[in-house]
Amino acid sequence: MAKGKFDSRPMPAEFLEWQVKLRAWTVQERKGVPHVGVAPLVLARQPGVDPGVSAHSVVCGLLPRPDLLDTKTKEFRSLYESASPEGSQILYDRGIAYLRRYYAAVEDFDPASITTLVQKDTALVKALRASPECALVFHVFEIGGKAPGAAMRTQQLACRAEVLSEGPVYDNVFWHNALFHGLADDGVVVHFHHERSLDTRFGRLEPLRD
Repeated sequence: MAKGKFDSRPMPAEFLEWQVKLRAWTVQERKGVPHVGVAPLVLARQPGVDPGVSAHSVVCGLLPRPDLLDTKTKEFRSLYESASPEGSQILYDRGIAYLRRYYAAVEDFDPASITTLVQKDTALVKALRASPECALVFHVFEIGGKAPGAAMRTQQLACRAEVLSEGPVYDNVFWHNALFHGLADDGVVVHFHHERSLDTRFGRLEPLRD
């Protein structure tokens, strides 16, 4: 598990498997256009906003497992630096080709981390700096959809958020993002450390376990 200032616990194995398969499918079938299943709402404490929380949409990412983190970061950066002089479309296409191999195995990913990259002056970042306790809500209602494992689910992940502007996790997310969106020099990485997961479909509040 990627180290940070907070302890974390593995996400349910089925959830991580779904996330990896969903990303592999979007790369193969949609040229990387994100599915709603990788775009959770972040619920953060927000004094002065009824009912005391705010909800923010993000596109989230998965980290390589710790022993692969540095290697994958170097590969992202090398790909960016070699392809970007040839133009954004060439860079994007080579990034997609890389990701077709990248999402091949669930065990290559950190089971306790989710990340996102956002602008550093957003309300979400300010809220998480003030209070790191938060929740990620993954909601999909897609009867008849073709995406793997995404027909109907609402899962809430309780997390503690670490806002990063440097370091190994920041570097990995920064260079991954650069392949498709350019250099985000005005951004920060939010590293969500998973604590527990709940099934909240149709009024439920049930713990999810392996």
